Amino acid sequence: MYLILHKKPYRFNLSNKVENSKTTYLTKSGWIIKLTSNDKKIGFGEVSPLHKEDLKKCAKQLDMIPEYVEIFNLSEQIKNFHPCIQSAINSALAEIDGKIIFKENYYFDEIDKTAILLNPENVISDLNKIKKRQSNIGKSVTIKWKVALKNNNEEEASLEEILSQIGNNIKLRIDANGSWRRNIANRWADILKDNKNIDWLEQPLCVDDIDGLTELNKKIPIALDESLLKFPTLIDEWKGWQIRRPSQENNPVKLLRELENKKALISISTSFETGIGKRWLYHLSSLQLQGPTPKVPGLAMNKFPNSFLFLNEAKKIWDLL
Repeated sequence: MYLILHKKPYRFNLSNKVENSKTTYLTKSGWIIKLTSNDKKIGFGEVSPLHKEDLKKCAKQLDMIPEYVEIFNLSEQIKNFHPCIQSAINSALAEIDGKIIFKENYYFDEIDKTAILLNPENVISDLNKIKKRQSNIGKSVTIKWKVALKNNNEEEASLEEILSQIGNNIKLRIDANGSWRRNIANRWADILKDNKNIDWLEQPLCVDDIDGLTELNKKIPIALDESLLKFPTLIDEWKGWQIRRPSQENNPVKLLRELENKKALISISTSFETGIGKRWLYHLSSLQLQGPTPKVPGLAMNKFPNSFLFLNEAKKIWDLL
């Protein structure tokens, strides 16, 4: 089978910044790709790298792919390419082959349907606003707090205040983005290990400290994120929670099959994709919620501008881009 490859760049400003201990995101850039088979089937994918150095690498590698390419040659060529390019190509091929069939709507736009990212500068103020909205709608919500941005004593004081204010209808996820040392991670684990509100500590230690993460996972649920991206074999080896970001993995079809087969302890998370990549996030999140360990996804819904880029119609996004 021969394919025609077209690509278009995109760039947008987040509605407000997303800050973690490693970096601050204000804008997002990438490419939408469209593959058309010789029998006129179409598949879309999104190349969605998170770092500037990866943008440059992806740009160079995308230019190496010819416009007209045989499917086997394409699959072989991208094997050593950046995972975001592999993800985009494999996503588009899966759509062409009918391995994934998207729904028109997935309904993740209500407050209780996804995790709510707290502003690290106004954690308690944000929490109070969420509690007020939550009491009005009468539903449970999940909040996510990115830590290791301030002095640990200050953040521990905020933790005490948070724990004193949330009831059983608010779940908490804490993400250190790999910035804690073992002593701090163990201190937080000891504080939280018997708390029923905590979903997990996300990537509390650096990506390479698998032994430390394994020991922590004996105390409290530990979710790996960045470690999975650096060491993909951990996807099959890690026994705790996994934060999975399909646009950053080399083949999201693997994740699709895992969820179809009811694999437990998986949570779906965004890398600030457009509506093209969000189709995968929504579809996979829906499957996860039907699995043995359902958890609302982390889709950062309040971080995206009002733009055609986030429509649910891939063809319309392509035509308007």
